[in-house]
Amino acid sequence: MDDNCIAYSEVELSPEEVLKEIGYGESLPDSEVQEVILHLLALLRREVKPRYVCLISEGWVEGTVAVHIQNHVLNTGPTISRLLEKSSSFAVFAATAGAEFEQITQEYKKTDDILVHYILDIMGTAIVEKVGDCIESKLEKSLPDMLHTHRFSPGYCNWHLTEQRKIFSLLGDRPCGISLSDVCLMNPIKSISGIIGVGKEVQTRKYACQYCELETCYKRKK
Repeated sequence: MDDNCIAYSEVELSPEEVLKEIGYGESLPDSEVQEVILHLLALLRREVKPRYVCLISEGWVEGTVAVHIQNHVLNTGPTISRLLEKSSSFAVFAATAGAEFEQITQEYKKTDDILVHYILDIMGTAIVEKVGDCIESKLEKSLPDMLHTHRFSPGYCNWHLTEQRKIFSLLGDRPCGISLSDVCLMNPIKSISGIIGVGKEVQTRKYACQYCELETCYKRKK
């Protein structure tokens, strides 16, 4: 199990991607917003060093209750357990936009520029999700004869956030430099952790709204 740095070019955001994430759609913002986006993208290109760690281990799904990996029992709950069924092994991962991104964010927090804070937050989320995409892509290349599910993380679909302690226990102390707070929040903030099911008969089904039971989620489709 290696701690891997990813070249920023593998996860680099385009101005169009940032605008889409912000919610502009096909319209363009004013020149001030465009200048801020271009400035931040250039800064991230110079400074940011995303990282990830991934452990592949045999395991099994216990009905609709939990996932067994080594000597750990991950209480994923029925929704995620169903999506992981028929997995014969699991990729356990942690990924982060990096300490450098966190430092940039902290520096800008010293200012009162709400626009920059908001755009940076959007960018950080998009970068770490792209790192997650890279993990899935590299998993496909390393296991060409196997299928895999999408990635699932504690905090979603009734998989309790405190379960991150078990993931970090599998990955070792401070994977990728990520630490857990007493309430299981990650630092750097723009980090993710979770599992991916692997097997010859698994189905690739996202934990989309049709599976999620959280009716108050703001992303729920009507």
